Amino acid sequence: MTLAKPINKYIDYIDAPEDTFEQYVEKALKYNFRCVFANLQEYETGRAMLEGSDIILAGAIDFPQGTMTLEEKLARFEEYAACGFTEIDYVLNQGSIENRDFDAIEREMTTIADFCRAHGITDKVIVEMCKLDGDDAAKRRVCEIALGAKPGFLKTSTGRSFGGAKLEDVRLMHEVLGDAVAIKAAGGIHNYEEACAFIEAGASALGASAGIAIVEGAPMDERR
Repeated sequence: MTLAKPINKYIDYIDAPEDTFEQYVEKALKYNFRCVFANLQEYETGRAMLEGSDIILAGAIDFPQGTMTLEEKLARFEEYAACGFTEIDYVLNQGSIENRDFDAIEREMTTIADFCRAHGITDKVIVEMCKLDGDDAAKRRVCEIALGAKPGFLKTSTGRSFGGAKLEDVRLMHEVLGDAVAIKAAGGIHNYEEACAFIEAGASALGASAGIAIVEGAPMDERR
C-alpha cells in the first residue's frame, strides 16, 4: 500500500523501561516519530529537547488503569492543560466499559471532549476493545458515542491489558467513524508489515514500543 505520510509519523512511541526520559526523547528525535509522552514533571525537559521538531509531546491520564471518576479525570486534565500539553491519551472508566454503562461512557467522553476543544487539546480516548470481545454491538455503540462526542481519536487499547489492537476492531471502528473521528491502534504492533495492515484497516496513529523496529523494517522511501 502507499502510505499517506512516512511510517514514522504514524507512530506514538512508547519508551523502553530501561531508558531515561532523556534517552527516550533522543530516540524519538532520531527516528522523527509522531509523538512521545511525558508526565507533568518531565514536560519542560521534553519541550526543550523537542524544540525545532514537529514531534508532539503528549500526556497520559488514568493510564493504564482507567479507574478515576470523571471529576478526578477533569481535575487532572486541568493540571495538564495548565502545564501546556496539547495532546492527551486517557483511559475510559473501565467499570463503565465492563458493565456496558453507555450513559456513563457518553457522559465521560462528551465532557472531556468538550473540555479539550475549549483548551486546544487533542484527546485520545482509550476503550480497551478487548474487554468487549464477542459483543460487536457494544463496540459499535461506543463508536457511535464517539461520533457524537467528537474526540480527537478513539483508541483501541492501552496495550497493557490482556489484549492489544486487533485488525477486525479497527475495521469496525472505521466503518462506524469514517473520517469523523481518527483511530489509534495500540498494543502488539511489532513490525512494519503489521503497522501497514493497521493503517490500511483505518488507523491514522499507532501506539508502539516497537517503533524503531517498525521504521527500520520500512523501505527507505517511506521514512523521514
